[in-house]
Amino acid sequence: MDTLKTTDLTEREVRAEKVYRQAFDPALSEKVKSALTGFTCALNVVDALLADDADGQSAITVAKLRYITLHHVLSSLRKLAEQYGPRLQPSAQALLDEILTAPMSVRMDQAHRGFRNTLVHYRPEQRVQERVSLDTPLYGLVDVYFPGMDFTSLNTEVAAHLTDVAYRMQAWSRW
Repeated sequence: MDTLKTTDLTEREVRAEKVYRQAFDPALSEKVKSALTGFTCALNVVDALLADDADGQSAITVAKLRYITLHHVLSSLRKLAEQYGPRLQPSAQALLDEILTAPMSVRMDQAHRGFRNTLVHYRPEQRVQERVSLDTPLYGLVDVYFPGMDFTSLNTEVAAHLTDVAYRMQAWSRW
């Protein structure tokens, strides 16, 4: 900070206007494009930098980070599709539709906030507290919110879907 000059912040354009102007869809504002870039970065960090770990607690932590990141990105993309969908180019509409109607996106939307809230706030909904088990990964909540799945299958599907969404977002950012 000792070498930083006031003019370094005022005379140079520090925003990536040229990049945002060419990224994503022309109908979107620079702020929305910036948010989409942030989502893409978050997905890529979780996808590329977090490795599976055989240790139980580490595996659970990585699974939580994947799920929470993907949940928030999908939730934001749903809102984007609602607000901007009709104004987007057909190819962008199709991409959003492919992401949001993918089987894992639909499953996560149906499980919605109960599972995500428990992962973030550590307090299960009153209606599921009887089914919580301290001997099961994620306290048995996968069975409650994702019938027919277990921790391993949910983690595998979330990881694969996160990779797919990250790839699609990265491709969209270069349009």
